[in-house]
Amino acid sequence: MLLSEDDVALFARVSGDRNALHCSPDHARRTPFGRTVAHGVLAALAALEEQTPDGTGVTAVEADFGNPVFPGVRYRSEALDGTRAGTGCRLLDGDRTCLTVRVRPGAPPDLDPLPTPPARSAPRHTIADLPPGTAVSGAYGPDGIDALCGRFPAAARLLGRTPLACLLWSSQLAGMRLPGENCLLGRVALRFLPVAARGPARLSYTARVVHADHRFGLVSIVGEITADGAVVAEAEIEALVRTPAPLATAAALSPHLSPSTRLRGASAVVVGGSRGLGAALSLALASQGCEVYVGHRGTLPETLLADAGRLPGRLISVPGDAADPRWSDALRSRVEREHGRLGFLVCSAAPPLRTLGLAAPDLERMDAFLTGSLRLVSAPMAGLLPLLEPGRGRCLVISSAALREPPRDWPHYVAAKSAVEGLVHWAARHRPGVAFLLARPGMLWTEQTNSPGARETAGPVEPVAARLVRRLLEPVPAGGVPHLIGEEAAAPVPAGRG
Repeated sequence: MLLSEDDVALFARVSGDRNALHCSPDHARRTPFGRTVAHGVLAALAALEEQTPDGTGVTAVEADFGNPVFPGVRYRSEALDGTRAGTGCRLLDGDRTCLTVRVRPGAPPDLDPLPTPPARSAPRHTIADLPPGTAVSGAYGPDGIDALCGRFPAAARLLGRTPLACLLWSSQLAGMRLPGENCLLGRVALRFLPVAARGPARLSYTARVVHADHRFGLVSIVGEITADGAVVAEAEIEALVRTPAPLATAAALSPHLSPSTRLRGASAVVVGGSRGLGAALSLALASQGCEVYVGHRGTLPETLLADAGRLPGRLISVPGDAADPRWSDALRSRVEREHGRLGFLVCSAAPPLRTLGLAAPDLERMDAFLTGSLRLVSAPMAGLLPLLEPGRGRCLVISSAALREPPRDWPHYVAAKSAVEGLVHWAARHRPGVAFLLARPGMLWTEQTNSPGARETAGPVEPVAARLVRRLLEPVPAGGVPHLIGEEAAAPVPAGRG
């Protein structure tokens, strides 16, 4: 099964679910997924299209969503064994289940839902904003449902027009109203009731939160869809309310690294300096008076620039793709013109980290991750190391403690960090005019690793950035090998501790 960006755009238009995770590449780039994600209900339709059970019409649909589905990536669908509760299929990424959808055959309501204007924007609710009893209501009708039926004709025939519209409603409700922009859909269960009405109908709905788990950010929602006062469908929806990882701040940094002018007149380049540990390192260098060229894709957060405006140094936005040698070539000319040489090069960028296995279907994405990871270090080093040599500048490369304890679902990440460390060892041997440092921080709370589990154990980025910059300011032993910053210096500090 393969979905395209056009499929995502069609589903967003028809359903009204224009959640930024699906429709805004710039927004999606700042999430743990690193790119736009296909709607869960869209992926369920596509799976049913390939593995359509016999029959037409259903009286119940259940869909469980476990892993994201991305446009442009090929997945495998397989039919489920029939049970008394019905039949269905699952969608797999290697040996990982992305979703499971089950249907119960029967005669659904025979209505033709009238379109309604879609929601213009989605609220940015946190789990704290959604106590039990939080409720929404309104009218709903998909706009241009025939186009979606034309794209997925077998799934549309199986479901029937009214159940399909109710499925689209569940996506629009979760993504645009309750919970809203920070939603990750976990489960949808719909039961359809017989009604006497037939033909065109305007659908109305009510939905309310019945349970909220603040620790894991989970909400349970129940809802009803009615037509002319008669209940057409009953719904149960479970969703994860994402908590965006906090941005690095100068205020959180200052207890660990007092501002100074020690680096006044010095220059630094931080690749991947707009978020996570890279943003904290950018602020830490600026706090010592350094002029920091921040390499980033997308937009540089205004809060980061405002924070830096109160520090002795400053941040300079350098947008672009650091894996492209033209980016570092242009930056080298600029730094040479403005400073003559470079004091520090920090390589902190990495591709979005998603779970992956070591099986034949995973190899193409593994190769892409390995290449992308290495290029985000090799291209900046190729272009900028010559500017470090005149003053024995420092090159800090961020690796990972995952090399010591490799996580099961990160073989690509461990392999990439191993390759990066190998490159740094080579460079230290053959670029004796540059002092190289490798850091292996543990789990940090950033968008790259943002999950309920990570929030339980990960630490803030500012203490680690402060320690690394202090180490950059100390003498580095010579010897043709990179200086490995020990686990104790690069270890994260649990949240709430200094």
